[in-house]
Amino acid sequence: MKLSKTSLFIVFLFTFFLSSCGVDLAGNYTGLVEGKKVRILFQKDGQAQLFGYFPDELSGQWVEEKTFKEPQIWTTFNGPKEKPFRVRFELIQEGENLVLVGLKARPMGKGMKLNTVRFQGKPIFKPGA
Repeated sequence: MKLSKTSLFIVFLFTFFLSSCGVDLAGNYTGLVEGKKVRILFQKDGQAQLFGYFPDELSGQWVEEKTFKEPQIWTTFNGPKEKPFRVRFELIQEGENLVLVGLKARPMGKGMKLNTVRFQGKPIFKPGA
């Protein structure tokens, strides 16, 4: 069985794009959001912890969202039971850093939607720390 050069090229491209999909994110990322030192701990299994933005540590999940021009990392956290809410950090990857491009929050309840939370600038989360 002999494959043409075009077929081999298409197979190569398919394999390349398949292997380069997705983001490999794990570890601590720290940045300043509205004067607060915020740390997000990303785990390879899609879990995340948020420290410093609220008095309590929050647990949540992260996913790579690909519906925009460039992929975003959405990290969603739920507040404590005594004050139920949801907050989502929307980040883009720039080199080894993550840039906060959106922050949305809402109280928990049926029919509630995420509302934009305004913040100054574009906070950068750097790995480590």
